[in-house]
Amino acid sequence: MNPRRHAPLPPRAATGPEPWVAGEPRRPRVLIVDDNRDAADSLAMLLGLLSYEPRVAYDGQSGMEVAASFKPDIAILDISMPRMSGYELARKLRDELEGETPVLVALTALSSEEDRRAAREAGFEHHLAKPVDSASLCRLVIRILSERKH
Repeated sequence: MNPRRHAPLPPRAATGPEPWVAGEPRRPRVLIVDDNRDAADSLAMLLGLLSYEPRVAYDGQSGMEVAASFKPDIAILDISMPRMSGYELARKLRDELEGETPVLVALTALSSEEDRRAAREAGFEHHLAKPVDSASLCRLVIRILSERKH
């Protein structure tokens, strides 16, 4: 057995306020819906390291089912997915989770001005183009959650 494999992680550098504070009722919840399993799972792992509670779905229909029971604070959705697009999912989340709608973030390869307009019309509050810089995405998630607390 390689002893380095199980070595503890070094302490995290101070980068600003903690995204979640111990003693709060629950960790902030982030739903990731993307048909690219590797991308979705990697993002969930990253957000988990930041003390968030991520959940993943790989298509829009599954995303809706997870959102109904998970009640996420933020939903990061791909747009181009089979069975139900991110636009359709955003509209359903707005309609069916009335009063509990998460902040919607489009994370997509569709990045024209028309695509951004369509995302706003569907209810997205943020639009990020793939490939996204993970630090930028993390800063956005931290900002969104800190604004929701106030």
